[in-house]
Amino acid sequence: MVFFLESVVLGNWIPRIPDIKDKLALSGLELGIALLALSGGTMVAFLLAGLVTKRFGKRRTLVVSMPLWAIFFVLPGVVSNAPQLLLALFLAGLMMGLTEVAMNTAADQIEKQYQHRIMSRCHGFWSLGSLVGAAIGAMLAHLGVVTAVHFSLVMPVVAIIGWYFCNRLPDEQFDNSSVSTEPSKQPESSGLAGLSMLRERDLLLLAIMPVGIMCVEGIFIDWSALFVRNVLQADALAIGLVYAFFSAVMTTTRMLGDGLIDRFGAVAIARVSAVAATLGITLFSLSVSVPMAFVAAALSGLGVAIVYPLAMTAAAERPGAAAENVAAVALISFSAFLLAPPVTGFLSDWLGLRWALLIFAPLAALSGLLAGELVKSTAR
Repeated sequence: MVFFLESVVLGNWIPRIPDIKDKLALSGLELGIALLALSGGTMVAFLLAGLVTKRFGKRRTLVVSMPLWAIFFVLPGVVSNAPQLLLALFLAGLMMGLTEVAMNTAADQIEKQYQHRIMSRCHGFWSLGSLVGAAIGAMLAHLGVVTAVHFSLVMPVVAIIGWYFCNRLPDEQFDNSSVSTEPSKQPESSGLAGLSMLRERDLLLLAIMPVGIMCVEGIFIDWSALFVRNVLQADALAIGLVYAFFSAVMTTTRMLGDGLIDRFGAVAIARVSAVAATLGITLFSLSVSVPMAFVAAALSGLGVAIVYPLAMTAAAERPGAAAENVAAVALISFSAFLLAPPVTGFLSDWLGLRWALLIFAPLAALSGLLAGELVKSTAR
């Protein structure tokens, strides 16, 4: 539910971006800078998340950050100028980053306690939440509900539900019960994600491993509809169905992912995923028809589904503080997910949208080459 609710907020936001752009009379550059503020706040939070979760614990961090992630998204609906929007999105990004690290670390802790994989399914519910949120946002936009009213009605409800479920997560006594009582042989944690990567070269390689996959996911979410409309000249039904097909394949694969990982192993799954994502984004960028785009969407959804959950589990199992390691990997990999869409926009102005999408194919292939990082030593 925590994973689901975090993405419900993001899903409600995405369909209303054009309305906020029009309301504030923002240029494309101004909107791009505002969207980068969301990424900036998230990256700052990733740097500090190890310290925060170490000081307050995962559950108490989520009890605060998850509801505030929703509440801060009331602000973009009521701001009156670009600087206010930038500040609102930066604050929301801070809460998103803290939530992202704490919930992934909590999922890993629960996996260890019960000796049963749940990480991929958690991310499956994240994908499902983005679909539900986008449906709510699109429906209210279609009904003519102004953004300020939409966000003021929906976001507090999500915050209250999120607070309830975060409070039901295991407390720190649970966390401590599953950690070895033997004296730690690891250097004392600084709590800073950046220092964690400087200290551990292998952790940096693990962080780089999912970058290409996350880029494909980010640009498909933000740019696939525009590509189908402007490049393929498709009708509104096809535009919606291509993205829906991508999302449905991704969500289904994540729901089945834990069983697939147990059966075939993390490295094999990551390599197959990288091949699928590389073929998917390549085929999509070269599509000349809607049926071709559907095949590409299926391959892309299959390819991006499981790699990030695998990276989160692997990071939490590395030597050192789990929250710090997760934050270090998320700092690079999840930031790539947030930054790839605006970078694609800049590249499309220069090269055209087809080439802007195709550039990310080699990065997706790199994820397969680095898949062995998932099974490096996990002794803590």
